[in-house]
Amino acid sequence: MESILRIVGDGLSIAALAIISSAALAMWKRVPKGVTIPMQWGRDGAPTWRAPKPLGLLIIPVLAMLMIFAFTLSGLTFRATGLDAVMVLCVRITLAALMALAQLFHLRFALRTLHDEGRL
Repeated sequence: MESILRIVGDGLSIAALAIISSAALAMWKRVPKGVTIPMQWGRDGAPTWRAPKPLGLLIIPVLAMLMIFAFTLSGLTFRATGLDAVMVLCVRITLAALMALAQLFHLRFALRTLHDEGRL
């Protein structure tokens, strides 16, 4: 049973990373060279800080990859048995979904801001 949970966890993690990476690639193609990416917004909806295009579009995919696969790289998924394996799977699924949502929401707000500013 543990090996099935490991395979499901790896598969869903890879699917989440595919979504995250493809969204970053699509945004990379839409944003012109030299445009800075809004990273954080204030209460008034205006960007409070921006990052260069490579950092702004690749920070979430890199962090997501490190966090999602930390379970596999640390060997935790290979040592967990029984209910522990189920809990590790649940944490991996939740983390993968949250990272994908974070990427999609960030890129959505960044696109909207850049469009409103006329930078696209």
